[in-house]
Amino acid sequence: MAATDFTRRDTRRFWLLAALLGLVVLAGLAAAHYMEENGHIVTGMNNRIVWGLPHVFAIFLVVAASGVLNVAHIATVFGRRDYASRAPLSGLLCIALLAGGLAVEVLDLGRPDRVVVALTQHNFTSMFAWNVLLYTGMLTLAGAYLWTVMSRRMGAHARTAGLASFVWRFALTCGTGSIFAFMVARGAYGSALFPPLFIVLSLSWGFAVFLAVDAMLASQRGAAPSADLARRMRRLLGLFVGCGLFLIKRRHCLDGFCDFSRFILNPF
Repeated sequence: MAATDFTRRDTRRFWLLAALLGLVVLAGLAAAHYMEENGHIVTGMNNRIVWGLPHVFAIFLVVAASGVLNVAHIATVFGRRDYASRAPLSGLLCIALLAGGLAVEVLDLGRPDRVVVALTQHNFTSMFAWNVLLYTGMLTLAGAYLWTVMSRRMGAHARTAGLASFVWRFALTCGTGSIFAFMVARGAYGSALFPPLFIVLSLSWGFAVFLAVDAMLASQRGAAPSADLARRMRRLLGLFVGCGLFLIKRRHCLDGFCDFSRFILNPF
């Protein structure tokens, strides 16, 4: 009887969660329709602000998708077997976050059907064109990695797939950061610190997302990590956050020093 009650309770929780997520999807579709009807100005975009709120979400999701693979690569590339049981969740979250980020980014095209142009016509002098290839490559490699870790027949290739996605995710994050680094006409951007900053932020954002989702799943299935593993993951997240704060502070201090130098050399 207890087992039956437990199963029914799990079923009710599942459908409640599905209903809540369905409401989130409907809210997103309503927001996209409202923006389509009223223009991008409703997202905060204007002649001075080059991207509105959708791009903020898209950048966060894409960068977090790269960093959420931390656990998978710790297990596969660096051989820490205590992380191996959570590697499939890491790969699955990478695909989910990247797909969500790209879906939001389609809104910045003005018309969603223009994504066909972005996929079929490439201007290789544009960083955006290179990022289309980086995003699709990341989806392919993350899918291949999941195949190797979840299939006994392909298990021998898990390390190769993990190493390939490990290298590719740094290229993806550098490419995303380079979008801003090459915007020399915008005073707030145009800094060589953006690519390494995005790498560090991806490690912290992605790891934070993974820990949040893993904690939620652990509360449902009763498979929480050991106390030692949980402590090590918290410390690793703290290290990533500290490195991100350092680079952000360094960048703002450097920009302030450059502005002050230009003022001293040419005050009028």
